[in-house]
Amino acid sequence: MKNYIFITGGAGYIGSFTAKILNEYGYNTIVYDDLSNGHKNAIPKHSIFIKGDIGDYKKLNHIFTKYKIKVIIHFAGKIIAEESVKNPAEYFKNNVVKGINLLNSAVKSKIKYFIYSSSAGIYGISKKSPIKENFPKKPVNPYGTTKLIFEQILESYKNSYGLNYISLRYF
Repeated sequence: MKNYIFITGGAGYIGSFTAKILNEYGYNTIVYDDLSNGHKNAIPKHSIFIKGDIGDYKKLNHIFTKYKIKVIIHFAGKIIAEESVKNPAEYFKNNVVKGINLLNSAVKSKIKYFIYSSSAGIYGISKKSPIKENFPKKPVNPYGTTKLIFEQILESYKNSYGLNYISLRYF
């Protein structure tokens, strides 16, 4: 049975390029996207595409049973800081609640590696530059808060379930 890398939000800009590069290096990828912000034509031809929402626990469990997933790369998330101020409930639902659903499916399926697309927004507005990883985390909007909360959840899942993770923080 082949090993796969499961990429949520893989039809978006960063996700589709990640899938493309991984395919070029010989990795098997599954792109999982609801196409709310992504584009089907951005998905590399060598990736398996499955349309779906990370909130669909049953569908995720089915996929994780059908395919041998070694790594999840999680790009699916709402990302517009200004919008998060106007509609924080949607950001907490998508970036935290549905993210927990994805984590629970991963743990159930014994997936041990998770790469998270976080944000420099967890630091808020820093008076120093460049920002270092150990700087205080003080998000200034719901978007940054959801990213920080999810990083904290990942640490708990690592400690309790042995889920190895890394957070990528974009500047």
